[in-house]
Amino acid sequence: MLDPLLTAPTPHAVPSPGVPTLAAAPEEYPWLGPAVRSALLLSDGIVDLDPPGGVDAPTEQLSEALVDVAAIEQALAAEGVAPLAERTLVLAVGSNQTPQTIARKYRHSGRDIAVTTPFVRCTVHDLAVGHVASIAAPGYLPAAPYRAEGERMELVATWFDDEQLAVVDATEPNYDRLRLSTEDFPLTLATGRKPSHFDVYASIWGVIAREQQPIPLRHRQQEIFDELVGLTGATLTRGDAAEVCAGLAASPGALHELVTAHALVVEDGLPR
Repeated sequence: MLDPLLTAPTPHAVPSPGVPTLAAAPEEYPWLGPAVRSALLLSDGIVDLDPPGGVDAPTEQLSEALVDVAAIEQALAAEGVAPLAERTLVLAVGSNQTPQTIARKYRHSGRDIAVTTPFVRCTVHDLAVGHVASIAAPGYLPAAPYRAEGERMELVATWFDDEQLAVVDATEPNYDRLRLSTEDFPLTLATGRKPSHFDVYASIWGVIAREQQPIPLRHRQQEIFDELVGLTGATLTRGDAAEVCAGLAASPGALHELVTAHALVVEDGLPR
């Protein structure tokens, strides 16, 4: 199944052996590793589309396209799945940036769907990532986008077909999926293309803020938990992150009540 992509002009694509079946510990969310990467989730594994050493410059500053669209289309055709034109481009801000997370969501849905999904790194402007002002079921604080004039971020955009998108939508009870125009939020894909729009999952609870400014995403739950202790003086998020996650999971509404009571919630500023 990998041959079409590996023989196309993407010289650094290397197949990885399978996909993990178990989710990482909640206290380790967002499980992103050292950097965002382009990849292709296939029925028999993951193909890495970035150079082995990664990419130093922002996607929009690359002198040539990092990812070959023709190679992706060829791989999609070889697997007998929908081409890019029949898919929805969704910008991920948390663990949905990784093929492993999406593969688990497909698997846990219990639905018999094709898993083939492209993940392409990108540069996006005037958007940043913070924390939902509520918890996910396992007890961690998930990521959420917010409007941030002048910001530039490297994230991953994913092309889902209709069935895949329905599965992912069902896993995002804390979010509304919104469509954003690239006139308002300029976006450049590693394919070199600049789409007219993209979708994003936006928090229905608002985002956690300090002095009315959203707190940027912390890459360890322990960091945001400790920060909340300092901001509130409460014991709810005090202690080891694994134990805090377990406690929050057992009391799902407590975190939102805490941050609301201390005026630590603001709207994300995204159009609805």
